[in-house]
Amino acid sequence: MPKSIFKAQLKFNLKKQGLFDFVGQISTQGICGIFGDSGAGKTSLVRALIGLDNDFMGEVLFNGQVWQDQHHFVKTENRAIGMVFQEPRLFPHLDALGNLKLALHKNSLYSIATLATLLDFEMLLDKKVAELSGGQKQRIAIARAILTAPQLLIMDEPLSSLDKHSRALLLPFIKQLAKQIPILYITHSMQELFYLSSNMLLINNGKIEAIGEPQQLFLDSTLSLVKHAHSGLLLTVEKLSWDESHAMLQGEVDGQAIFLTIDKMIGEASLQIKIESKDVIIATEKFPHSSLQNCLTTTIEQIEHLSASHILLTLNLGEQKLLAKITVKSLLQLKLKVGLSVFSYIKAVSIIGETS
Repeated sequence: MPKSIFKAQLKFNLKKQGLFDFVGQISTQGICGIFGDSGAGKTSLVRALIGLDNDFMGEVLFNGQVWQDQHHFVKTENRAIGMVFQEPRLFPHLDALGNLKLALHKNSLYSIATLATLLDFEMLLDKKVAELSGGQKQRIAIARAILTAPQLLIMDEPLSSLDKHSRALLLPFIKQLAKQIPILYITHSMQELFYLSSNMLLINNGKIEAIGEPQQLFLDSTLSLVKHAHSGLLLTVEKLSWDESHAMLQGEVDGQAIFLTIDKMIGEASLQIKIESKDVIIATEKFPHSSLQNCLTTTIEQIEHLSASHILLTLNLGEQKLLAKITVKSLLQLKLKVGLSVFSYIKAVSIIGETS
């Protein structure tokens, strides 16, 4: 892939009477995930940034360029933004190649042939749109947006209705693409958010509630994300090696061994996993005999009451953190308290980007 060419800042202060009040400043190098409930205002923010909704009053500045203020309003077609929607929106009267040729810009980072190879649609170029599957259409739609040579790429839930093959192909590609083109990525999927985003923008009730790293925001009990706390957090696994005798992948999380069930060794130096809080069992002593393969030594950092019957523990691994959802009865019986070292047994692990 081409070398990185973009480092940019996006700053906005936009209001729409009685509905939205968006104020934020983000680095757009890499991927910034836009996350929030349905109806929170994610798509409305994007439409305002693109310039499709001029009912918003205020300012939008991208990398020193004024896209909107009290004196200027740059039209959508002059903002050099690539847009990928949930639906591919290809021209039905053209074949795949015709759709791509219409978008091709002389300064595009990629040729049509290169993108066809990377996104596995070489054999589809002469196909009419009606002959393509949903996943095939979306791969071509993403290629079309890239060919316009955008200075910013915005993706609005681009993978939400795709097949497993297309998702497995597109997730790593989008992550690599963000080294060349900054991306704003709207998603409802925590797995997509954690796998792709180094930064996230949380929208709640028509406002920017918070901006920051996904893991830090999901750990903040004062934010609306607290309702997702049971869903766990992302962990980075390093020092990967293939255990041939047991057909498992072995790695380390903050220096502690972890085993992952996967068909074969992967070509990456590290990977990301997600552990649901309900899949973590807490023990004050090691189990002498158990089928559970993974046990991490952790320190209780925070004890939070989710309800009258359930507790959420934040567990410190060193550099990273783990969440565990347990009952109040377990908390009392085990005499758990902040600062106590405990054994965290893991029942299940999701490998991010593999099947999400």
